[in-house]
Amino acid sequence: MRTASVFGIILMALGILSLSYFASPMRLMFHSAMGLPEVDPLPSILGGIAMVCGLALLLAVGSKGD
Repeated sequence: MRTASVFGIILMALGILSLSYFASPMRLMFHSAMGLPEVDPLPSILGGIAMVCGLALLLAVGSKGD
């Protein structure tokens, strides 16, 4: 497995974990019920960017062939 493929998989995993943690319905429900300030959208945005970059990296490495 190439280094770029491993890096792409790691980026996708980090993006998915970031999105699942910061956008979980339970977390958002507690923030609104307790009157806490809004959740910072930056980690969710960065998680989405990491996921897209990881997917693009995997597609770019896979399209070259071996």
